[in-house]
Amino acid sequence: MSKKKSVIHKSTPKPIASAEVKTIPINGQYWLWALLLLVITFVVLRPVLYLQFVNWDDPYNLLQNENLKIFSFSWDWDAVKKILTSGVIGNYNPLPIFTFALEKYFYAPDPVKTPFVFHFDNLWMHMMCTFLVYLFFVQLEVSKPSAFIGALLFGIHPMRVESVAWITERKDVLYGMFFMAALVCYLSYLKSAQHKVKWYLLILFFSLLSYFSKVQAVTLPLTMVAIDFYRRRAWYAPKILILEKLPWWLLSLAFGLLNIHFLGAQKSLSIDTAKVNYNFIDRLAVGAYSYATYILKWIYPYKLSPCYPYPPQLPVVAYVALVVVPILVIAFLVWTIRKQKTNLLFGFIFFTFNVMFLLQIVGAGQGFLADRFTYIAYIGLFFIFIKGIEQLMVQRPRYKPFLIGFIATYLSILGYLSYQQTKVWQNGGTLWEKVKAYFPNSPLAWQQAGNYYLDEQQDYARAIENYKQVIAMDPKDLYTHNSLAKCYMDQCFKLDPASIDFKKQQNYLVQLALVSYNESIRRDSIAGMPDKKQSGETIVNRGVAYAVLGDMDRCLADLSKGLSINPNNTNGYKNRGFIYFNQGKWALSLEDQNRFIALDPYNSDAFHLRAMCKLNLGNALSAMEDFNQAIYLKSDQPIYYIWRGKANAKVGNMQAAEKDIAQAKQLGMQVPADFLRTP
Repeated sequence: MSKKKSVIHKSTPKPIASAEVKTIPINGQYWLWALLLLVITFVVLRPVLYLQFVNWDDPYNLLQNENLKIFSFSWDWDAVKKILTSGVIGNYNPLPIFTFALEKYFYAPDPVKTPFVFHFDNLWMHMMCTFLVYLFFVQLEVSKPSAFIGALLFGIHPMRVESVAWITERKDVLYGMFFMAALVCYLSYLKSAQHKVKWYLLILFFSLLSYFSKVQAVTLPLTMVAIDFYRRRAWYAPKILILEKLPWWLLSLAFGLLNIHFLGAQKSLSIDTAKVNYNFIDRLAVGAYSYATYILKWIYPYKLSPCYPYPPQLPVVAYVALVVVPILVIAFLVWTIRKQKTNLLFGFIFFTFNVMFLLQIVGAGQGFLADRFTYIAYIGLFFIFIKGIEQLMVQRPRYKPFLIGFIATYLSILGYLSYQQTKVWQNGGTLWEKVKAYFPNSPLAWQQAGNYYLDEQQDYARAIENYKQVIAMDPKDLYTHNSLAKCYMDQCFKLDPASIDFKKQQNYLVQLALVSYNESIRRDSIAGMPDKKQSGETIVNRGVAYAVLGDMDRCLADLSKGLSINPNNTNGYKNRGFIYFNQGKWALSLEDQNRFIALDPYNSDAFHLRAMCKLNLGNALSAMEDFNQAIYLKSDQPIYYIWRGKANAKVGNMQAAEKDIAQAKQLGMQVPADFLRTP
């Protein structure tokens, strides 16, 4: 009995008194290692500066984000408030969105033309996070060369590329930067005898910024407990575990519930919208398989994909992992506790705490794995690596040259793989072609590749090829039927009217589009039209196809029906308003432009058409306001100046009218000499 008590006493770490804590001298060698770390990280990841946006969440988060549109023209605090109180596709990460607002306002009013700005900021934030990882290891009293190796592993590991190269993952590098700043301050708080309040407040400050950057920051209090264990504090004491960390427990609970709310609002947690129908055991198997995969990819980063789509059926290895992984984890914990392997245990629990909420046991998103999920978690495994190397060099000094050579080679291989991995993120085409190569049976990959070729390359043949492949895999996919139809219509609009067989080609493409639109609507009707936004869009799009054929009755019927299903479809109001305008129904067109502008107050063409309606209805003064707004939003359109000139002429301001006509001519428009004098 006494022997058993002795074992328990021996395995329980003793708290270290504050006087026992070593201080870390900051000298020239310290900064030299840090500088070398940042230079290598920059060189390896420098290609990200020349990447484009990708058609995977970048449009939702930045390019088409309604809360960000105003920042291309002016600063708006109401828009800032909306950023702080709303989510984006189920995620609550207002601080990264706010940084996009700053970038748009100060440097990049048209982000598509200046992706460098956004990639540059992602890179320097990752570099700062890398430096903080180095400082964190130094604070844990790791030697500076070992801290350099551990931080460099973090900086250039291929699993980091996704977080840096993908603009949407600004939330990763931002949350990681503040997360690590909070942990560095926490270690300073533990070591400080006189400035604890200052450090405590700094921890809280950086923590809040991390929470507002990404929900993964909810692991902060758990990570602090892990540090308490490593520092041999009485981490289990209520004063330390509960009272000291109460703000973080409460913040984690609040932000966790807040994100669940936004995920629920997006129906990301709904069984009805799940990509696959996995039961609870399947989900546990996904978690075990993901956990094991992340550990393997830490050592050997194989088969890196921007997206790992859910398979319809889990592989057998996932169920094997469900049995084997828990046994291995329990065995590892028992062994490390009995043998007092504090370094191993700390690194392991650091990794586990920071990855366990990302194992997709509760499924959300389009994949069951993600390289970005290990952004902070891998720090624990890197710590195990460098402590193991340190121990080997002490215990086996004759192996030191071999170990140094091995580390240099390993880091070089990782750096090369990361450099190559950045090419995958060049654009949406390279991204989805990579996913297709690894997951050729994924409809998601083919669909997104088709969208890229259609929207950004106008490569209709490749877009059609990809869409048809999706339909072959899943004929019920109404979204792809709609996309295929849009592709035919876009191809139709690009035809040369001067060509001999223009009408024949046009009719052929429109008929193909109508077949696909009808199939999409038919399948949507069978399903009960659960996605009103998509249902309305498809019917509105079919209405446009009828307009091209000159069938205005069917066109207007579809536009009106689509708008009744989804009253927020701007394309419906735009097209119906334009048709009404061409039919001379100024009042009806004006109503549609009013609705359009209420939904999209930054569309210059909508203001121009509304101004034209007002001008035809005899309200030149009111039309002038809309012409002014159209020019404010897009100042390089000569047609806006011509018709504002007409409005100025109608109210008797000939000097302003002539100035507008001169501006239109300067922009390349031919204007009839008697334009201002005609009715």
